[in-house]
Amino acid sequence: MDGKPDTVPPPLPPPSAPRIKSFHCPACGNSLTVRGLEQTESLACGSCQSVIDLTDENFRIIATYAVRTKHEPLIPLGSRGKLRGELFEVIGFLRRKIEVEGVEYEWSEYLLFNPYKGFRWLTEYNGHWNFVKTTTQTPKPLSSDEQGPVGYLGETFRHFQTAHAQVSYVVGEFYWKVQVGEPAWTSDYVAPPLILSKETTDTELTWSIGEYIEPETVWNSFQLKTPVPARIGIAPNQPSPFKVRSTAMWRTWLILLLTAIFVHVLFLLLSNNKLVYQNAFAFHQADAEKARVTEIFDVPGRPSNVVIQSRANVSNNWLFLSMALINEETGTAYDFGRELSYYSGVEGGEAWSEGSLKDEVILPEVPGGRYYLRIEPDSEARDVNYSIRVYRDVPRWSYFFYTVGALFVVPLFHWFRGRSYEVQRWAESDHPMITSSDSEDD
Repeated sequence: MDGKPDTVPPPLPPPSAPRIKSFHCPACGNSLTVRGLEQTESLACGSCQSVIDLTDENFRIIATYAVRTKHEPLIPLGSRGKLRGELFEVIGFLRRKIEVEGVEYEWSEYLLFNPYKGFRWLTEYNGHWNFVKTTTQTPKPLSSDEQGPVGYLGETFRHFQTAHAQVSYVVGEFYWKVQVGEPAWTSDYVAPPLILSKETTDTELTWSIGEYIEPETVWNSFQLKTPVPARIGIAPNQPSPFKVRSTAMWRTWLILLLTAIFVHVLFLLLSNNKLVYQNAFAFHQADAEKARVTEIFDVPGRPSNVVIQSRANVSNNWLFLSMALINEETGTAYDFGRELSYYSGVEGGEAWSEGSLKDEVILPEVPGGRYYLRIEPDSEARDVNYSIRVYRDVPRWSYFFYTVGALFVVPLFHWFRGRSYEVQRWAESDHPMITSSDSEDD
């Protein structure tokens, strides 16, 4: 500190309002306003459709055109709005059109001006808006294909459409001598929410980059009081809501999957999976339909499942076991019947087989207690050896797989809706995901 009092610098003067110049149209006398001054070269009169050369001191008329329909800009000329933190004024409006298979498609372009930032564009088609500016670098092709992808600022842009465009309507001022009928070849490349546009004329090639902007943002920025026009279809670079939600959806899915794994592992650790009875038996034709009763065995623990496995050595034959698990104390019986069959042979030089030598039945929620099995075997075979095993509290992998399968339903549905969204996006491009021949095949 040198003891001198602190001095406060004077406040900076507020930015001056854009300079404007007014004059009368040399063709119809309508009052016109120039806002871009020396940075604009032409001005189109909205009353008589005359295009005036602003670089000529006598305001020479360089073109006059007739229009079938007079278009009213959704954002009036002279409107001011803040976009991306900068204040811009609408100074020009034009319509362009392309023709595809005999059908004309038109869109609107609004020229914005800021004396410190220069020119920007707002484009609108079917209620979809883009904020556009000229690129600072030339995008680089990423393949030898004329319609292949291009790279710009680390992003890969896919070719969407190339068409021959013409100016169909113009009003306001522009930084070139614009005229109705002015042609250009336009190529669009997309990486939502961005779009790269290449415009080629006889004299120059220009690249511009645009970003999708929500209609409500435009209306709020320019404080428009008219209703926001509804969006029709999907814009080439409109962000997919399904892609935006994918991260959160997959995070939730992963949490649910890990929870399912944890619960299943917990069941594996807590399950007894205990063998409580096993024995081997022999069936003889003379014993057909005769019941036999096993010795009593303990089924311990809380109410849980009981798994009864059977196995038989049948060959080209069958064995039917009518069984019941009976509680010795209460008499409660769990009746069920199981068939084991196995057939095999050779037909046409090919070996075949069907059926199985083993079977399994699950009895859910069986209370603990003392039980025995009643077995009534039947078969066409003379003699069959078979065995029975009884397990208590067996963990079931099927429940885990059912749960995982159910968890995949939501991602698959999400993927299907996302793909449908992309199919609709690319339907009007030069590279539709589904062609007319695919539709006919479907």
